Amino acid sequence: MRYIRIIIIISLLMSCSKDKRNAQYFENYHQFSSFSEERYAEIQPLLHQKSNLPPLYLTLIKNNYLIFKNSLNDKETMIWIYDINNDTIINKFGMKGKGPGEFLGIKFLNIDSNTLGIYDVTLCRITYYTIDKLLSGFSKPDSMKKVSTDFGIPYFIQKIDSNRYVASGRFHPYRYAILDRNLNIISTHLPISQKLPDFANNKFYHAGILYNDSLKRLAVGMKTYDMLQILNTDIEVIKSVHGPDHNFPDWTGKQILSPEGYIPLTGSTHKIYGVYSGETPSTINDWIKSFGKNIHIFDWEGRPLKRIRTDYRIGDIVLSESQKRLYLVYYDEEYFRFGYIELLEDEL
Repeated sequence: MRYIRIIIIISLLMSCSKDKRNAQYFENYHQFSSFSEERYAEIQPLLHQKSNLPPLYLTLIKNNYLIFKNSLNDKETMIWIYDINNDTIINKFGMKGKGPGEFLGIKFLNIDSNTLGIYDVTLCRITYYTIDKLLSGFSKPDSMKKVSTDFGIPYFIQKIDSNRYVASGRFHPYRYAILDRNLNIISTHLPISQKLPDFANNKFYHAGILYNDSLKRLAVGMKTYDMLQILNTDIEVIKSVHGPDHNFPDWTGKQILSPEGYIPLTGSTHKIYGVYSGETPSTINDWIKSFGKNIHIFDWEGRPLKRIRTDYRIGDIVLSESQKRLYLVYYDEEYFRFGYIELLEDEL
């Protein structure tokens, strides 16, 4: 009996030591190893479009249209709009180039009321379109705005109120930046530990930034550290949630290849949905491992609620609350295709 007590005490000390070690790298660190609920969901196919590379930045417009970055061919128009109800592509726009309505390195699509913003990380420019015009077949941009690079390069930009944006990207040694309404960087936040060599090798990669306007909170998924972070609008970490598969990750970055975590995220007022891999690439070019077969559901307190398992790797997702669906891009072992998953009531 005494021997068992000693083992338990040693285990607790090791656990505390591990948590203390990990906590020095991430604020308000919490860890979990399993979900209380799991289920399998079958992906239902949509649109007969297929691609060798994944269509990216899937976004839902007016609950009936999917807009995404086309990955078929560099000579093709770059942005496509798909009508879900009529199963047809209704508009294509945006050619390669540096002029108005042209792009070189699209990084995200952002919806704000009746406006679509397309951020080009190569040109450091956001191009704005009126959504109603795009749905009517027009493709001329309304305006363009340069993004400041005074303190680094933004990768993802998310509007948080009428006067501020938050961005993740290369702001060495910081993880985030606050931009004003004119997209000038006014402050940087949350330094990266020097023991994490992520800035140098671009490992500190985020799967976009999710914003909950009702709760005034942000969610960020990390691609390599098996981590979901909840932040407030002052870019203070409310919770760093680590798990479930990598209880002993190499925080110091000694591994050449790290396990893949979250890419991408979508969400509602009540839930966060993250596509999760949990696999380690076999080579540096084994990028398909970053697309997971699991969807992890959290609440906005960072509590893990449920895991949805599928048969296919998922490249992107977006939520339709009214239709109770997650629309997604998935890989059928040969091509990337479009589909959806029906959500249950407790998953909304």
